[in-house]
Amino acid sequence: MTSVHPFDLQARAELAAQGLTALRDPRQQGLMYFLGEWRTRPPTAFHGLWDYGDGSGRQIDALTLVRAMVPPSSPAARPDEGEELLEAWMLRNLHEDGLSWLPPEPWAEPWGKELLLADPTVPGPFSEISWAQRGTLLGLTTRFLSTKDDRYRALGQRMVDGLNRIALRDEHGLYYPEGYYQPSGWHYHSPGLHPAVEEYNAAIAISALRFFEATGYEPALELARDLTTCALYHTPCYLPDGRLRQTVGDVEGHFHTHSNFALGVLKLGIVLGRREYLSWARQTYEVLREWGTDFGWFPEGFGLRHGEVCCITDMIEIALLLGKHVDPSYYADAERFGRNHLLESQFLSLEELQAAVDRLPPLNKDLPANEAAWTQDGVAATQVGAFASRSTLSDAFHLDAAALMQCCNAAGARALYDLWRYAVDETSVDDGALRLTVNLRFSVDTPTLRVVSHEPAAGRLDLTATAPCHVAIRLPAGVSQALALLASPNSSDPTATALTARDGYVDIDLTPGQSAEVHYTLPERIAHYEIGSPDRNERGTGFWRGETLLRVDPPGQFYPLYTRTPDLSPVQPSPASGQAIASL
Repeated sequence: MTSVHPFDLQARAELAAQGLTALRDPRQQGLMYFLGEWRTRPPTAFHGLWDYGDGSGRQIDALTLVRAMVPPSSPAARPDEGEELLEAWMLRNLHEDGLSWLPPEPWAEPWGKELLLADPTVPGPFSEISWAQRGTLLGLTTRFLSTKDDRYRALGQRMVDGLNRIALRDEHGLYYPEGYYQPSGWHYHSPGLHPAVEEYNAAIAISALRFFEATGYEPALELARDLTTCALYHTPCYLPDGRLRQTVGDVEGHFHTHSNFALGVLKLGIVLGRREYLSWARQTYEVLREWGTDFGWFPEGFGLRHGEVCCITDMIEIALLLGKHVDPSYYADAERFGRNHLLESQFLSLEELQAAVDRLPPLNKDLPANEAAWTQDGVAATQVGAFASRSTLSDAFHLDAAALMQCCNAAGARALYDLWRYAVDETSVDDGALRLTVNLRFSVDTPTLRVVSHEPAAGRLDLTATAPCHVAIRLPAGVSQALALLASPNSSDPTATALTARDGYVDIDLTPGQSAEVHYTLPERIAHYEIGSPDRNERGTGFWRGETLLRVDPPGQFYPLYTRTPDLSPVQPSPASGQAIASL
């Protein structure tokens, strides 16, 4: 059974690093297996087109982040052979023209040719223009932020230049008319090939904006701005009041397409100071939020009963940005989504995972004739630390789609870092003292403030400062009162101070070395949930303490989630091995 504390972000990050590098093919220079099927006997992992720019780029991004947050003594603090091989694949597919290309392998045949490619009869090579470019630039940017190695900056600039070069322009901005680019160029030269293609292909915008902030490279900002403005004009997926149209297609009904796009619009509004983009993204986020649950489950597609971790990460990141730049009350969303369904989706022990897989009804599935395209060698063991790609309300597995997807492993690891990085935010300096805000009540140890959380056992945070600071602490949503016990330098008895929240936060001042206990209530409540569509749905009842979901009834059939106990000792965090960088 697992020995990892369920709310220990650093221990989870150590396991996540393991899960990100373990499922690779020694026959193919360490190429990852992006997809898998849990219900074959034994489980099977498959190669596919997402192994390359999308998968390798996302994994490098996530590995760089989680290695920075683990303790210095952890083996996960240092890159391993698997990471080196993943980076080699990311760079190998990035050609001189600045695009990530699919290699001529039978399993790298483009998905959705008829849907996203103007002429499905034209042979390759192909450059998958949305997620492959997004993932690769994401990985290059995070590598540059972490290492300051100009090699990553130069490669990122080449990518931006290449993506600008092949983009088409109309009066509303830039667009890519098809899902796959070829050396001969585009077959079509007008927008609207597919109802959501402009939005789908604007996936690169969020990576380009991060690259611009990391390097100041103006063409990256221009690329993100022009792709976004064009997609906002052409996409038919939203009604005038911001609601999503009732679409169910593979692209226009894909939640991650919309949540990633909303994240990009929000980030663009922040970078440019454009309030209309902030407003649009906020409105769309609130519409998307209604498709999921308040504890962070979101569907892979509208009306489906199974979720996707990539969607949880998008929604956490939108909530964090809204909390920082628009309204601090959105931090409550990020806390609930992260503390609950994100953490519950991670596999923490092989024993528990194997028992769940054994309970799944077997699936008779023909395997590819090309044995180089798949493996059944210890697949379950490689997924300890990985994330349940397609969970439902109270189960890590759902028979509608019991698949393994490495994009969810990378997204889940990235979100762990987000929770750790933005739990405490240094916002300003005044009167010689730092202004710190505790936005997410996890145990973290930053250079200026150590936070030990006792939730869900008790509503209590223990704070210790290393520098003079004004500290604002976000209380659970709906809680307005707290009691602070401050250590006194001249007395063994702490000083008790009653605190009243303003805009959800209470404030205390700390001197170097001073400690404080902040006590507050954790209201308990019961909530009822229904997901899916009227004819294919799942229902459950959730039992809450504060912002922690402890139990969901009925329990899961295969890998039950939310069988939590409130009687937990607090997590004792460690200093991190690396310097925190911006992930948003």
